[in-house]
Amino acid sequence: MITKEYNLKKYCCFYVSDFHLEMILLPYIKNNINKSKIIINSQKDLRESIKLLLERTNLKEEEKNKIYKLNWTNDRKEEIYNCEEITLIRIGNNDYITQMNQNLKNMNVKSINIIDCYNINEENIEIAKIREKYEKVLNTKNLEK
Repeated sequence: MITKEYNLKKYCCFYVSDFHLEMILLPYIKNNINKSKIIINSQKDLRESIKLLLERTNLKEEEKNKIYKLNWTNDRKEEIYNCEEITLIRIGNNDYITQMNQNLKNMNVKSINIIDCYNINEENIEIAKIREKYEKVLNTKNLEK
């Protein structure tokens, strides 16, 4: 677990498909990519769907490139270095997200935002019970209580 003094904010989101998830995440990432180091941990490779989505948006090419260069694969080799603020986006089933959150090691950061993303099509998902563990829910309107 994280042992240093830090500011932690925990959000969640619920999605029905990869494109739905990316539509939820896109405004948040766009607004925070220059403020925070963003690390995505996903159970599956999302490169093709995010590429297609970005091609269909009216974002500037520079913004599209920054967003696409995030690690949208299931490769979790990205290191967390010293930084002011970090956003950890975890995408997967309940067991995967729980494991990823337990794997947090000592990090030298001042502020951590965690966004745990759950597919509502998964078996045995209890949205109300999961929702209780988070400050806010991220959706297409952004963050709501």
